[in-house]
Amino acid sequence: MLNKQLLLAMLYLGGLSSFVTAALNNYALSKISAAKMSVFSHLSTIITIAAGIIILGEHLYTYHIIGAAFILLGIIGVNYHRKD
Repeated sequence: MLNKQLLLAMLYLGGLSSFVTAALNNYALSKISAAKMSVFSHLSTIITIAAGIIILGEHLYTYHIIGAAFILLGIIGVNYHRKD
């Protein structure tokens, strides 16, 4: 617990990220319905993959691209074919 990098990561993930996520969710709910907004929560997986590649220098593999494509197709499919 005395490692500064660990403490900063915990503060970032536990505090700042949670606060920003909650604020963005509230903003999205003021603009679109809850059913549409909930589908966009799956974008966090794609954002996590991108952050790992950009910030941590992790490798991008084919299964990352395939999984991200399925997520995006699901989001597009639900919002495009949804009847309000």
